[in-house]
This record gives sequence, structure tokens and C-alpha cells, in this order.
Amino acid sequence: MEQNRNIRVVLFDLGNVLVDLGDVSEMHAMLNTQGEEAEVWLKWLKSPAVAAFDSGRVSFDHFAEALLKEVGSNTDKETFKTAFKAWPRGLFGGALSLVDSVKPEYHRAILSNTNAAHWPRLMDEMGLAGKFHSYYASHLVGATKPDKTIYQHVLDQLQVAPKEILFIDDNQVNIDTANEMGMQAYRVKGVEEARSVLNEYGVLSQ
Repeated sequence: MEQNRNIRVVLFDLGNVLVDLGDVSEMHAMLNTQGEEAEVWLKWLKSPAVAAFDSGRVSFDHFAEALLKEVGSNTDKETFKTAFKAWPRGLFGGALSLVDSVKPEYHRAILSNTNAAHWPRLMDEMGLAGKFHSYYASHLVGATKPDKTIYQHVLDQLQVAPKEILFIDDNQVNIDTANEMGMQAYRVKGVEEARSVLNEYGVLSQ
């Protein structure tokens, strides 16, 4: 990895990068699913119910019904909704200071698969509102990662070349699409791995 002087945008995923989503066992408990962590996240990304909710096409209520049916869970819908809304634990320690340490000449942006249940918590309760120049939330854009549509939306909105974007995300399928689009994308988990990549590119204040 070499520092690229052409970087103009630092693009952050949220879940498992800046935001603590907890242990994968919590997902197992909510949905009665099985598998290793990477496998569970891949199933989540490929779930029709999740895609519909994260792209803003269905209500929270409809999502809960559809997902529980999809995985064959007997969990009560309202119980699931309460647990799901509370699922993101909060920011990882040092998350806000990492964002604040991005040098002012770089455009800071979020590209996240999220939803109407979590977005208010992320922005208000966790204090992410006002920390970025641009926010690309899947449920507001109407498309989800790893679909190329949402990446193209970012490019169209920012009017930059793909190679001018440094993107960090915790899911390899999302990184693969970003790289295919020409972005400089790296898989990270947590603040320290994110900091390591950003430092390599020289985009952080020391």
C-alpha cells in the first residue's frame, strides 16, 4: 500500500468500522441462524428482507415480519424489533477522534448499508451528525452495497474520479465492488485497522 497523492475523498463504512455491532452470536440469537461470522454477514447482505429495508422500500414492521419468516424464526415480531433497533451498541472507542483527525483538505463521507430504525441513533445518539461532509445511507439512496448503483451514486454526487476515493469497509464483497469500480478500497474491522490504512495514505493529522 502506497500513499496516493490523488486521494480527495475518505469514504467510511459504519458497521464494524466506526460502529460496534456486537458479537455475531447476538445475530444468531435474534434470528436462530448458524454459521461462522463471515458466512452470517454474507447471508445478511444477500437477504431479500434486509435489502428491501436497507434500500428504504419497506417499513420496519414489514421488514421484521419478512425477515423472521425468511429465517424460520419463532421470535415475536415486537421483541425482534426492539432488539434490532438496539442492535448497534455504539461507536467504537476513538471513532470520532479518528474521523476528526482526517486532514481538512479531504472530503469526509459515509457510505453505509443502514435503515430507518438505526439511522436516527447513528446520527443523534452516537453523534455522527455533522462529522462528515456527505452522507450516503442506503435507505435514503434507494440502493445497497455491494450493488454498483450505490457506488455510482457516490461518484455522480461527488464528481470525482473513482481512484480519488479511499474507501474502508468491513465486508469483502463491498470492497471487491469498490475496487472493480476503480476506488482504492480496503477491508478493515474497527478503529485501529481503519487508522492503519488511513495513515498509510497520509490522510490523517499526526
